[in-house]
Amino acid sequence: MKFFEVLLPIAADGVFTYSSHVYVLPGARAAVRFNNRDIVGIVLGEAAEPAFHCSEISMILDELPLFDLTWLNFLKEIAEYYLTPLGSTLFGVLSTKILASYPPKRPYEPKLTTIAPIELSAEQKAVLDEIPPDSPFCPHLIHGVTGSGKTEIYIELIKKVIQMGKQVLYLVPEISLTPQLFSLLSARLGYTIPAFHFRVGYTARSAAFWRFARGEASLIVGARSALFIPPKNLGMIILDEEHEKSYKQEETPSYHLRDMAVLYAKLRDIPIVLGSATPQTETIANAYSGKYLLHRLPHRVFGAAMPSFNIIDMKKEQYPKKFIAEPIIQELAKTVEQDQQAIIFLNRKGYAASLYCKVCGTVQYCPNCSVPYTVYKNGNLVCNYCGSFSKYTLCPICGASETSFAGVGTERIEEYLDEIFPNEIIRIDADKVRSTGKLTELLDDFGSKKAHILVGTQFIAKGLHFPDLTFVGILGIDNILSLPDFRAVERGYQLIAQISGRAGREKKCGLIHIQTLIPEHPIFNVDMYNSQSSFYDYELPRREKFVYPPYTKLCRLLFAGSDEDKTRMEAFRVCETLKREFTDIALLGPVQAPIARLNKLYRYTALIKSNSNKNIVSLIKQSRMILKKEKTDPVSIRVDRDPYYFM
Repeated sequence: MKFFEVLLPIAADGVFTYSSHVYVLPGARAAVRFNNRDIVGIVLGEAAEPAFHCSEISMILDELPLFDLTWLNFLKEIAEYYLTPLGSTLFGVLSTKILASYPPKRPYEPKLTTIAPIELSAEQKAVLDEIPPDSPFCPHLIHGVTGSGKTEIYIELIKKVIQMGKQVLYLVPEISLTPQLFSLLSARLGYTIPAFHFRVGYTARSAAFWRFARGEASLIVGARSALFIPPKNLGMIILDEEHEKSYKQEETPSYHLRDMAVLYAKLRDIPIVLGSATPQTETIANAYSGKYLLHRLPHRVFGAAMPSFNIIDMKKEQYPKKFIAEPIIQELAKTVEQDQQAIIFLNRKGYAASLYCKVCGTVQYCPNCSVPYTVYKNGNLVCNYCGSFSKYTLCPICGASETSFAGVGTERIEEYLDEIFPNEIIRIDADKVRSTGKLTELLDDFGSKKAHILVGTQFIAKGLHFPDLTFVGILGIDNILSLPDFRAVERGYQLIAQISGRAGREKKCGLIHIQTLIPEHPIFNVDMYNSQSSFYDYELPRREKFVYPPYTKLCRLLFAGSDEDKTRMEAFRVCETLKREFTDIALLGPVQAPIARLNKLYRYTALIKSNSNKNIVSLIKQSRMILKKEKTDPVSIRVDRDPYYFM
């Protein structure tokens, strides 16, 4: 009898000892019995015979290891950095259903398409030549303006890596998984590309997993979870739109895909290519310091010019009586009349931001969270955080039935514009798009000019290319700038640059109108969008002055409990103890979280600033010990290293 350590995807350490009559190679999957249920785990290696009786492995699923030692080491590195148990880490990065799946019986036969070659520009060729596909580990950053042809460079690199007999992992943010990208890849490579993300059904997702794991597919395109598909012979990682905040996972482990992809490339000793028109400030700092190799694409292809900007001061408009400034309405009319197309961007779904009583002013709040209900056109009141919903009848305070709306969402903008431009509006947001098929349908309708105006949220902010799209109106950017987040200005800049980049991508000039109540804000200096360095020349000194990344490391502690007083007391007890024991670390707080109550739990937060990873780890471990000591009430502590969410 032999004994093995088996890693199980559970919310705990997850490593347990099981017996087997046959030797099992590390990295192979094994089905075991755990807590009266069958579960599939990964064998880590042989273990010494324990002093206790242990169960026997029920079934060995793989003759040869599915997960190699590099993959297992990568998982351990993630668990160590984010201070999460190994079992929780496995559970958080790989679907248990996928882990327990079997390879498809039918062999992989990609659908062949017609290859459409393209000639690269001189700038594109120069960047391509600077990225050798057969080099050892090296992080490359392609900083290219919108429409500069970054995707075409990725495709040429993919071709070279595949010709070497290796695989490419192409990572994109979930929001950018547009049908246009897959159409372009298929047209350039000559066959359909497997996709791995949650909008793909389980059968297709499982098939894509196995085809890449067995080496049948040389390329796979996916969102965060695709990084954890065990490859057969990985030769390069490409991570597009590296600035996207959706690359940061909120659940345990709260990893950032960009950082983990760079680590994974280092462990596999392969090149990694990051790309963006608006790189994260931390990424630019890495490029400036030489940690990443920087490649610039300062011009658009097709000879297209960058769009021109117009900032509209809404204090001079009929606001809030009118949702959209008159210059935007006039430009939309001109666009429709000339058979061109336009985008109206508003990063808020629903009909209105909130509903209030016209008699006493009471706002309808979610009973589980300290946020107002979002109002929908169908009459539903929905919490966009916990998902609870209600129907408004009478005011719970004064009993009145008279109500009014505050703020606008994409549904209301669609309704408003449809009155002015009947049958010319298509709306794309998370409520309208529930599947890749629906997104394809809506984009095809817009591409075939069944409508001239596209209204939407971040779904339409990037990855789209329409030759006749010449005008973009940007609404509601002030809401982003007002968030309690040191990255708020950066996110505002990125959104403006990305959504404006949809206009004028070919021969026709693009025009951008931005409406705001604070036109004096530096983010509305239009010169900032005509230079690849202007924003970072503004942002880096600001970060340094207030000691934020890249000039320090951050870790957020989030305390949550069902009793507000006890949660606050526990947060202060832990933080005051830590401040006494770690005098050389800046620990800010605790304070009430911006969203003070979420899913029926009260929340307090504290922020750690330090340049020492070792000190941060020590402080986090100590905080957990303090919370456990003398704790009588269920107050949890969530640790978020390199946080991206502060609400």
